[in-house]
Amino acid sequence: MCLIMKPVFLSVAVLALVGCSSAQIPFPRGTCSAAKPGIPADIAVQREAALQNGNEFRRRHGAQPLTVDPTLEAEAQKFAELLASKHAFIRGPRPGQNLIGIPCDSGSKLYPSDPSIPSAVSKWYGNSRPYCVNPATAYVPVGAPLGHFPTMVWKASEKVGYGAAVAENGLMVIVARYFPEATADPAAVQKNVQCERIP
Repeated sequence: MCLIMKPVFLSVAVLALVGCSSAQIPFPRGTCSAAKPGIPADIAVQREAALQNGNEFRRRHGAQPLTVDPTLEAEAQKFAELLASKHAFIRGPRPGQNLIGIPCDSGSKLYPSDPSIPSAVSKWYGNSRPYCVNPATAYVPVGAPLGHFPTMVWKASEKVGYGAAVAENGLMVIVARYFPEATADPAAVQKNVQCERIP
């Protein structure tokens, strides 16, 4: 049975849990006059800030810093533009990928900051639960896909690419692709996700 949901944003993890048979889930409706459809003008600055933020989060969890990979960046950008043009999230989990849509009018508790790639990285990092219920041990809940937090702090990952595009309704679609890719294998999760934070 496909449930009708009205969240402000949908992530790949949420989409996979919904269980709808449809291949696409529409973006939330709404407009934002401050957003211009297409690629953000300051995308290079956003990517650099996202890399720095992401690497700091990785450091806190014992993972080495990532470097930007042009191929991953091109793939992430192409996918973000595709989703923005279609006004829909295309279902289909992809290992090693984080995805989010942030509305331009983000003055809410759910989105306390502006729509940007660094904001997406911070949001993904905040999704450590339920993977780190025990501060010393990570796990993937039964039946759940690998989520945003494990994917971004995955110790074996070495490279990343960020993409972003704004849809006509003002929603910014942000995609991050990591390599080597994270997996939901319990043994791999235990090896690659360190829940305990380093000061």
